[in-house]
Amino acid sequence: MSVIQAFPRHPSVSVAPHQTGESSLETQLAALRGIQAEHPLWRCRLLAGFAAGAFSREELRYIFSQYHLYTSSFTRFLAAVMASCESDLFRAQLSENLWEEGGGCAPERRHAQIFRNFLRTSLGIEDVAQIEYAPYTRHFVREYLAQAMRPDPIGAAAMLSLGTEGIVPRMYQVMRTGLASAGIPDAELEFFDLHIACDDAHAATLENLMASYAGQPGWFESCASAMVSALDLRTEFFDHIFDHIFDALWQRRLEPMLARMQRHESLARGLDDAALHHAASSTAVAMYANEVERLNIQFTVERLPLAAEVLDPRMVRIPAGKFNEKHKHAHETVIHILAGTGQVIVDDRVFAVRGGDTVLVPRWATHQTQNLGDTQLQFLAVTDFRLSQRAYVGDATDYRMHADIDARRRH
Repeated sequence: MSVIQAFPRHPSVSVAPHQTGESSLETQLAALRGIQAEHPLWRCRLLAGFAAGAFSREELRYIFSQYHLYTSSFTRFLAAVMASCESDLFRAQLSENLWEEGGGCAPERRHAQIFRNFLRTSLGIEDVAQIEYAPYTRHFVREYLAQAMRPDPIGAAAMLSLGTEGIVPRMYQVMRTGLASAGIPDAELEFFDLHIACDDAHAATLENLMASYAGQPGWFESCASAMVSALDLRTEFFDHIFDHIFDALWQRRLEPMLARMQRHESLARGLDDAALHHAASSTAVAMYANEVERLNIQFTVERLPLAAEVLDPRMVRIPAGKFNEKHKHAHETVIHILAGTGQVIVDDRVFAVRGGDTVLVPRWATHQTQNLGDTQLQFLAVTDFRLSQRAYVGDATDYRMHADIDARRRH
Protein backbone atom coordinates (compact mmCIF):
# COMPACT_ATOMS: atom_id res chain seq x y z
CA MET A 1 0.00 0.00 0.00
CA SER A 2 1.39 3.42 -0.91
CA VAL A 3 1.52 6.35 1.49
CA ILE A 4 -1.22 8.04 -0.48
CA GLN A 5 -3.46 4.97 -0.21
CA ALA A 6 -2.78 4.76 3.50
CA PHE A 7 -4.01 8.32 3.96
CA PRO A 8 -6.81 8.77 1.41
CA ARG A 9 -7.61 12.29 0.31
CA HIS A 10 -10.98 13.82 -0.31
CA PRO A 11 -11.74 13.66 -4.07
CA SER A 12 -11.79 17.45 -4.36
CA VAL A 13 -8.33 17.91 -2.87
CA SER A 14 -5.61 18.26 -5.45
CA VAL A 15 -1.93 17.64 -4.89
CA ALA A 16 1.16 18.04 -7.01
CA PRO A 17 1.11 15.79 -10.12
CA HIS A 18 2.43 12.32 -9.37
CA GLN A 19 6.05 11.90 -10.38
CA THR A 20 8.16 8.82 -10.73
CA GLY A 21 11.57 8.23 -9.11
CA GLU A 22 13.04 9.78 -6.01
CA SER A 23 10.98 12.98 -6.30
CA SER A 24 7.58 11.25 -5.96
CA LEU A 25 5.28 12.35 -3.16
CA GLU A 26 5.26 8.84 -1.71
CA THR A 27 9.04 8.80 -1.56
CA GLN A 28 9.20 12.24 0.05
CA LEU A 29 6.61 11.35 2.67
CA ALA A 30 8.49 8.13 3.44
CA ALA A 31 11.69 10.15 3.81
CA LEU A 32 9.97 12.56 6.21
CA ARG A 33 8.73 9.65 8.27
CA GLY A 34 12.24 8.25 8.31
CA ILE A 35 13.58 11.53 9.71
CA GLN A 36 10.82 11.47 12.30
CA ALA A 37 11.54 7.86 13.34
CA GLU A 38 15.28 8.50 13.77
CA HIS A 39 15.00 11.79 15.66
CA PRO A 40 16.93 11.96 18.98
CA LEU A 41 13.60 12.30 20.80
CA TRP A 42 13.24 8.52 20.76
CA ARG A 43 16.59 8.12 22.52
CA CYS A 44 16.07 10.81 25.14
CA ARG A 45 16.59 9.89 28.79
CA LEU A 46 13.01 10.59 29.82
CA LEU A 47 11.51 8.09 27.38
CA ALA A 48 14.26 5.61 28.28
CA GLY A 49 13.19 5.95 31.91
CA PHE A 50 9.57 5.27 30.97
CA ALA A 51 10.53 2.24 28.90
CA ALA A 52 12.53 0.84 31.83
CA GLY A 53 9.78 1.52 34.38
CA ALA A 54 12.28 3.60 36.35
CA PHE A 55 9.98 6.32 37.71
CA SER A 56 8.10 6.30 41.00
CA ARG A 57 4.67 7.86 41.39
CA GLU A 58 6.28 10.90 42.96
CA GLU A 59 8.47 11.37 39.92
CA LEU A 60 5.54 10.73 37.57
CA ARG A 61 3.57 13.35 39.49
CA TYR A 62 6.16 15.97 38.59
CA ILE A 63 6.55 14.84 34.98
CA PHE A 64 2.85 14.96 34.19
CA SER A 65 2.10 18.06 36.24
CA GLN A 66 4.46 19.88 33.87
CA TYR A 67 3.00 18.09 30.86
CA HIS A 68 -0.46 19.36 31.82
CA LEU A 69 0.29 22.82 30.44
CA TYR A 70 0.89 21.22 27.04
CA THR A 71 -2.23 19.03 27.06
CA SER A 72 -4.45 21.89 28.17
CA SER A 73 -3.01 24.07 25.37
CA PHE A 74 -3.36 21.58 22.55
CA THR A 75 -6.63 22.93 21.18
CA ARG A 76 -4.87 26.30 20.85
CA PHE A 77 -2.23 24.69 18.61
CA LEU A 78 -4.92 23.06 16.49
CA ALA A 79 -6.91 26.29 16.18
CA ALA A 80 -3.75 28.16 15.15
CA VAL A 81 -3.12 25.73 12.30
CA MET A 82 -6.75 26.06 11.24
CA ALA A 83 -6.34 29.82 11.07
CA SER A 84 -3.46 29.53 8.59
CA CYS A 85 -5.22 26.90 6.47
CA GLU A 86 -6.39 28.25 3.11
CA SER A 87 -8.81 25.39 2.32
CA ASP A 88 -12.28 25.53 3.82
CA LEU A 89 -12.51 21.76 3.31
CA PHE A 90 -9.43 21.13 5.44
CA ARG A 91 -10.65 23.65 8.01
CA ALA A 92 -13.85 21.62 8.21
CA GLN A 93 -11.87 18.42 8.69
CA LEU A 94 -9.64 20.03 11.31
CA SER A 95 -12.74 21.29 13.10
CA GLU A 96 -13.74 17.64 13.55
CA ASN A 97 -10.42 17.04 15.30
CA LEU A 98 -10.99 20.13 17.41
CA TRP A 99 -14.53 18.96 18.24
CA GLU A 100 -13.23 15.57 19.33
CA GLU A 101 -10.45 17.12 21.42
CA GLY A 102 -13.12 19.26 23.08
CA GLY A 103 -15.32 16.32 23.98
CA GLY A 104 -18.03 17.04 21.41
CA CYS A 105 -21.37 17.49 23.13
CA ALA A 106 -19.90 16.36 26.45
CA PRO A 107 -17.32 18.95 27.56
CA GLU A 108 -16.52 16.84 30.61
CA ARG A 109 -15.10 14.32 28.13
CA ARG A 110 -12.68 16.78 26.54
CA HIS A 111 -9.21 15.35 26.40
CA ALA A 112 -7.71 18.01 28.65
CA GLN A 113 -10.27 17.15 31.33
CA ILE A 114 -9.59 13.42 31.01
CA PHE A 115 -5.92 14.23 31.60
CA ARG A 116 -6.82 16.30 34.67
CA ASN A 117 -8.84 13.34 35.97
CA PHE A 118 -5.71 11.20 35.54
CA LEU A 119 -3.63 13.73 37.47
CA ARG A 120 -6.12 13.73 40.31
CA THR A 121 -7.06 10.04 40.48
CA SER A 122 -3.76 8.36 39.63
CA LEU A 123 -1.15 10.87 40.76
CA GLY A 124 -2.90 12.60 43.64
CA ILE A 125 -2.82 16.16 42.28
CA GLU A 126 -6.05 17.47 43.76
CA ASP A 127 -5.83 21.11 42.66
CA VAL A 128 -4.49 21.38 39.13
CA ALA A 129 -4.81 25.16 39.28
CA GLN A 130 -2.05 25.21 41.91
CA ILE A 131 0.54 23.50 39.70
CA GLU A 132 3.70 25.59 39.46
CA TYR A 133 5.05 25.36 35.93
CA ALA A 134 8.79 25.58 35.45
CA PRO A 135 10.15 28.33 33.20
CA TYR A 136 11.23 25.69 30.68
CA THR A 137 7.65 24.33 30.58
CA ARG A 138 6.22 27.75 29.79
CA HIS A 139 8.93 28.25 27.17
CA PHE A 140 8.04 24.93 25.52
CA VAL A 141 4.32 25.71 25.27
CA ARG A 142 4.94 29.31 24.19
CA GLU A 143 7.31 28.23 21.42
CA TYR A 144 5.02 25.42 20.34
CA LEU A 145 2.17 27.88 19.94
CA ALA A 146 4.43 30.21 17.97
CA GLN A 147 5.28 27.33 15.62
CA ALA A 148 1.59 26.52 15.15
CA MET A 149 0.78 30.20 14.46
CA ARG A 150 3.39 30.56 11.74
CA PRO A 151 1.88 32.13 8.61
CA ASP A 152 3.41 29.39 6.46
CA PRO A 153 0.59 26.79 6.18
CA ILE A 154 3.00 24.07 4.98
CA GLY A 155 5.18 24.39 8.07
CA ALA A 156 2.21 24.70 10.41
CA ALA A 157 0.66 21.52 9.04
CA ALA A 158 3.98 19.64 9.14
CA MET A 159 4.81 20.55 12.73
CA LEU A 160 1.39 19.48 13.97
CA SER A 161 1.11 16.34 11.81
CA LEU A 162 4.46 14.59 11.50
CA GLY A 163 6.00 16.61 14.33
CA THR A 164 3.16 16.15 16.82
CA GLU A 165 0.11 13.98 16.14
CA GLY A 166 2.14 11.46 14.16
CA ILE A 167 4.40 10.64 17.13
CA VAL A 168 1.67 10.33 19.76
CA PRO A 169 0.85 6.59 19.51
CA ARG A 170 4.50 5.55 19.75
CA MET A 171 5.36 8.08 22.46
CA TYR A 172 2.30 7.41 24.62
CA GLN A 173 2.83 3.67 24.38
CA VAL A 174 6.27 4.15 25.94
CA MET A 175 4.81 6.37 28.65
CA ARG A 176 2.06 3.85 29.27
CA THR A 177 4.68 1.18 29.91
CA GLY A 178 6.26 3.30 32.63
CA LEU A 179 2.91 4.15 34.19
CA ALA A 180 1.90 0.50 34.34
CA SER A 181 5.28 -0.36 35.91
CA ALA A 182 4.54 2.19 38.62
CA GLY A 183 1.36 0.28 39.49
CA ILE A 184 -1.21 2.54 37.84
CA PRO A 185 -4.11 0.32 36.69
CA ASP A 186 -5.25 0.13 33.09
CA ALA A 187 -8.61 1.65 33.96
CA GLU A 188 -6.85 4.92 34.88
CA LEU A 189 -4.87 5.19 31.63
CA GLU A 190 -7.79 6.26 29.44
CA PHE A 191 -6.08 9.44 28.26
CA PHE A 192 -3.14 7.48 26.84
CA ASP A 193 -5.24 4.66 25.38
CA LEU A 194 -7.54 7.19 23.74
CA HIS A 195 -4.68 8.95 22.00
CA ILE A 196 -2.89 5.76 21.03
CA ALA A 197 -6.08 4.67 19.29
CA CYS A 198 -7.28 7.89 17.66
CA ASP A 199 -4.31 10.10 16.86
CA ASP A 200 -3.42 8.24 13.65
CA ALA A 201 -6.65 9.61 12.15
CA HIS A 202 -5.88 13.12 13.39
CA ALA A 203 -2.37 12.89 11.93
CA ALA A 204 -3.85 11.73 8.61
CA THR A 205 -6.01 14.84 8.29
CA LEU A 206 -3.06 17.11 8.98
CA GLU A 207 -0.78 15.11 6.69
CA ASN A 208 -3.26 15.39 3.85
CA LEU A 209 -3.30 19.15 4.41
CA MET A 210 0.50 19.19 4.31
CA ALA A 211 0.58 17.01 1.17
CA SER A 212 -1.85 19.30 -0.65
CA TYR A 213 0.97 21.84 -0.96
CA ALA A 214 3.44 19.30 -2.38
CA GLY A 215 3.67 21.06 -5.74
CA GLN A 216 5.18 24.19 -4.23
CA PRO A 217 8.95 24.77 -4.48
CA GLY A 218 10.90 23.74 -1.39
CA TRP A 219 7.97 21.75 -0.02
CA PHE A 220 10.07 18.87 1.36
CA GLU A 221 12.56 21.18 3.03
CA SER A 222 9.79 23.26 4.62
CA CYS A 223 8.06 20.15 5.97
CA ALA A 224 11.27 18.63 7.30
CA SER A 225 12.36 21.86 8.97
CA ALA A 226 9.00 22.41 10.70
CA MET A 227 8.72 18.78 11.80
CA VAL A 228 12.23 18.72 13.25
CA SER A 229 11.63 22.04 15.02
CA ALA A 230 8.62 20.55 16.82
CA LEU A 231 10.53 17.39 17.71
CA ASP A 232 13.50 19.43 18.92
CA LEU A 233 11.26 21.52 21.18
CA ARG A 234 9.77 18.40 22.74
CA THR A 235 13.17 16.79 23.20
CA GLU A 236 14.48 19.91 24.93
CA PHE A 237 11.41 19.94 27.18
CA PHE A 238 11.80 16.26 28.07
CA ASP A 239 15.50 16.76 28.80
CA HIS A 240 14.70 19.61 31.19
CA ILE A 241 12.15 17.45 33.02
CA PHE A 242 14.61 14.59 33.29
CA ASP A 243 17.38 16.84 34.59
CA HIS A 244 15.04 18.14 37.29
CA ILE A 245 13.83 14.77 38.50
CA PHE A 246 17.22 13.11 38.15
CA ASP A 247 18.79 15.51 40.64
CA ALA A 248 16.14 14.60 43.20
CA LEU A 249 16.08 10.95 42.18
CA TRP A 250 19.86 10.58 42.40
CA GLN A 251 19.94 12.20 45.81
CA ARG A 252 17.08 10.06 47.11
CA ARG A 253 18.58 6.80 45.85
CA LEU A 254 22.22 7.37 46.78
CA GLU A 255 22.07 9.66 49.79
CA PRO A 256 21.34 6.89 52.36
CA MET A 257 24.32 4.88 51.11
CA LEU A 258 26.62 7.89 51.14
CA ALA A 259 25.38 8.94 54.59
CA ARG A 260 26.20 5.51 56.04
CA MET A 261 29.62 5.74 54.46
CA GLN A 262 30.29 9.15 56.00
CA ARG A 263 29.08 7.96 59.42
CA HIS A 264 31.61 5.09 59.37
CA GLU A 265 28.63 2.81 59.92
CA SER A 266 29.42 -0.92 59.83
CA LEU A 267 27.05 -2.74 57.51
CA ALA A 268 27.80 -6.01 59.32
CA ARG A 269 25.67 -5.03 62.27
CA GLY A 270 22.48 -7.04 62.46
CA LEU A 271 23.42 -9.44 59.68
CA ASP A 272 23.46 -13.18 60.22
CA ASP A 273 26.36 -15.36 59.14
CA ALA A 274 24.69 -16.46 55.90
CA ALA A 275 24.59 -12.85 54.73
CA LEU A 276 28.37 -12.63 55.08
CA HIS A 277 29.59 -16.14 54.25
CA HIS A 278 28.52 -18.31 51.34
CA ALA A 279 29.87 -21.83 51.73
CA ALA A 280 30.54 -24.00 48.70
CA SER A 281 27.82 -26.35 49.89
CA SER A 282 25.26 -23.55 50.21
CA THR A 283 22.50 -22.90 47.68
CA ALA A 284 22.87 -19.89 45.40
CA VAL A 285 19.95 -17.96 43.89
CA ALA A 286 19.14 -18.77 40.26
CA MET A 287 19.30 -15.45 38.45
CA TYR A 288 19.46 -15.91 34.71
CA ALA A 289 19.89 -18.64 32.09
CA ASN A 290 19.74 -18.72 28.35
CA GLU A 291 20.18 -21.13 25.48
CA VAL A 292 20.17 -20.12 21.81
CA GLU A 293 21.38 -23.04 19.73
CA ARG A 294 21.94 -21.16 16.48
CA LEU A 295 24.27 -18.73 18.28
CA ASN A 296 26.03 -21.43 20.33
CA ILE A 297 24.82 -19.78 23.55
CA GLN A 298 24.24 -21.77 26.72
CA PHE A 299 24.98 -20.63 30.25
CA THR A 300 23.57 -20.09 33.75
CA VAL A 301 24.02 -17.28 36.26
CA GLU A 302 23.47 -17.61 40.01
CA ARG A 303 23.58 -14.80 42.53
CA LEU A 304 25.51 -15.40 45.73
CA PRO A 305 23.11 -14.24 48.50
CA LEU A 306 25.55 -11.97 50.33
CA ALA A 307 24.25 -8.73 51.85
CA ALA A 308 26.50 -6.29 50.00
CA GLU A 309 25.31 -2.72 49.50
CA VAL A 310 27.24 -2.05 46.28
CA LEU A 311 28.68 -5.36 45.11
CA ASP A 312 26.61 -8.13 43.53
CA PRO A 313 28.65 -11.36 43.18
CA ARG A 314 27.48 -13.96 40.67
CA MET A 315 28.53 -17.46 39.69
CA VAL A 316 28.47 -18.17 35.96
CA ARG A 317 28.76 -21.60 34.33
CA ILE A 318 29.22 -22.22 30.61
CA PRO A 319 29.23 -25.80 29.23
CA ALA A 320 32.09 -27.03 27.06
CA GLY A 321 32.19 -25.36 23.65
CA LYS A 322 29.42 -22.85 24.48
CA PHE A 323 29.27 -19.06 24.97
CA ASN A 324 27.32 -16.60 27.03
CA GLU A 325 25.65 -13.67 25.25
CA LYS A 326 27.49 -10.74 23.81
CA HIS A 327 26.09 -7.91 25.94
CA LYS A 328 26.81 -4.70 27.81
CA HIS A 329 25.54 -3.03 30.98
CA ALA A 330 25.90 -0.07 33.31
CA HIS A 331 27.82 -1.96 36.01
CA GLU A 332 31.50 -2.81 36.15
CA THR A 333 32.38 -6.49 36.36
CA VAL A 334 35.46 -8.33 37.55
CA ILE A 335 35.55 -11.83 36.05
CA HIS A 336 37.69 -14.34 37.98
CA ILE A 337 38.07 -17.70 36.26
CA LEU A 338 37.70 -20.61 38.68
CA ALA A 339 37.91 -23.55 36.28
CA GLY A 340 38.10 -24.26 32.56
CA THR A 341 39.66 -22.49 29.60
CA GLY A 342 38.37 -20.07 27.01
CA GLN A 343 38.45 -16.41 26.09
CA VAL A 344 36.80 -13.17 27.19
CA ILE A 345 36.06 -10.59 24.49
CA VAL A 346 35.93 -6.96 25.69
CA ASP A 347 34.91 -4.67 22.83
CA ASP A 348 37.50 -5.55 20.15
CA ARG A 349 40.06 -7.18 22.43
CA VAL A 350 40.31 -10.91 23.07
CA PHE A 351 41.84 -12.33 26.26
CA ALA A 352 42.67 -16.03 26.58
CA VAL A 353 41.75 -17.21 30.10
CA ARG A 354 42.14 -20.22 32.35
CA GLY A 355 41.68 -20.97 36.06
CA GLY A 356 43.16 -18.19 38.19
CA ASP A 357 42.91 -15.44 35.52
CA THR A 358 40.97 -12.22 36.11
CA VAL A 359 39.47 -9.80 33.56
CA LEU A 360 37.95 -6.37 34.15
CA VAL A 361 34.88 -5.44 32.09
CA PRO A 362 34.36 -1.65 32.21
CA ARG A 363 30.89 -0.09 32.20
CA TRP A 364 29.05 -0.35 28.85
CA ALA A 365 31.86 -2.34 27.24
CA THR A 366 30.43 -5.01 24.94
CA HIS A 367 31.70 -8.35 26.14
CA GLN A 368 31.28 -12.11 25.84
CA THR A 369 32.84 -15.15 27.50
CA GLN A 370 33.47 -18.22 25.36
CA ASN A 371 34.30 -21.70 26.61
CA LEU A 372 36.81 -23.17 24.19
CA GLY A 373 37.71 -26.17 26.33
CA ASP A 374 36.37 -29.66 26.87
CA THR A 375 35.11 -29.03 30.42
CA GLN A 376 32.76 -26.57 32.05
CA LEU A 377 34.01 -22.97 32.30
CA GLN A 378 33.14 -21.53 35.70
CA PHE A 379 33.84 -18.01 36.87
CA LEU A 380 32.95 -15.59 39.64
CA ALA A 381 31.63 -12.26 38.32
CA VAL A 382 31.71 -9.51 40.93
CA THR A 383 29.73 -6.47 39.79
CA ASP A 384 28.71 -3.15 41.30
CA PHE A 385 25.16 -3.73 40.12
CA ARG A 386 23.58 -2.66 43.40
CA LEU A 387 25.16 0.76 42.88
CA SER A 388 24.42 1.14 39.18
CA GLN A 389 20.85 0.00 39.79
CA ARG A 390 20.36 3.03 42.03
CA ALA A 391 22.40 5.52 40.07
CA TYR A 392 21.32 4.77 36.50
CA VAL A 393 17.88 5.73 35.19
CA GLY A 394 16.88 3.43 32.37
CA ASP A 395 17.56 -0.17 31.45
CA ALA A 396 20.91 -0.93 33.08
CA THR A 397 21.35 -4.10 31.00
CA ASP A 398 21.49 -4.64 27.27
CA TYR A 399 21.38 -8.35 26.43
CA ARG A 400 21.56 -8.99 22.71
CA MET A 401 20.42 -12.47 21.73
CA HIS A 402 19.95 -11.79 18.04
CA ALA A 403 21.82 -12.18 14.77
CA ASP A 404 24.10 -9.22 15.51
CA ILE A 405 26.02 -11.44 17.95
CA ASP A 406 29.25 -12.43 16.26
CA ALA A 407 29.17 -16.17 16.90
CA ARG A 408 32.06 -16.68 14.49
CA ARG A 409 34.64 -15.36 16.94
CA ARG A 410 35.07 -18.62 18.80
CA HIS A 411 38.74 -19.19 17.98
